[in-house]
Amino acid sequence: MSASVKHRETKDATQSEIPVVLRGLSKKCKKEKKETKKSDTSTSFLVCVDGSEQSKHVVEFCSKTLYKKGDKVTLFHVYTYEPVPIIPHMGMTFDYNMVNRGLEKRAHEQGEAVLEGLVSLAKKHDMTVEPKLYLGNERTGSAVKYDIEEYVKSNAEDIDFLVCGSRGMGIIGRALVGSVADYLVHNSKVSTIVVK
Repeated sequence: MSASVKHRETKDATQSEIPVVLRGLSKKCKKEKKETKKSDTSTSFLVCVDGSEQSKHVVEFCSKTLYKKGDKVTLFHVYTYEPVPIIPHMGMTFDYNMVNRGLEKRAHEQGEAVLEGLVSLAKKHDMTVEPKLYLGNERTGSAVKYDIEEYVKSNAEDIDFLVCGSRGMGIIGRALVGSVADYLVHNSKVSTIVVK
């Protein structure tokens, strides 16, 4: 993976306050600045979600089984999109940058919608969470499992457990399609909990 990550806080009044991590904008992975110091008794969970029913189950599982007051829970959603390639054509005028900004904005909105629904679910279960959206550009080699792994590598000292769901594809499904959970179990730098 040659692309790196850069953290960008959304400050525009028309956008929500969910932090966005963009892929491929900096030369080095920069560790995010932490606002609060972690206590010795708290646990930090990075909970990977994708908006599926399984993600809802993962959030409920965390709130009932893993979470205790004072723990840090980050709901992490990777949303990948594919920008329009810039192809020069004679006599054709087309604003690729405008189209790609629109695609990124739409990806941002859809990713935020997923996180907002899961944040509401966490609140119903009295679990305090911090949502994070990771926008992955498919043209720069973004894939959900690699993006999660890259984020965990750059923040490993601040994450105690990585939590993700299993879609139950079975051996054949994993062999044909690949499994994000299976990949993370074998490649993550932190202990991984897979929720069935």
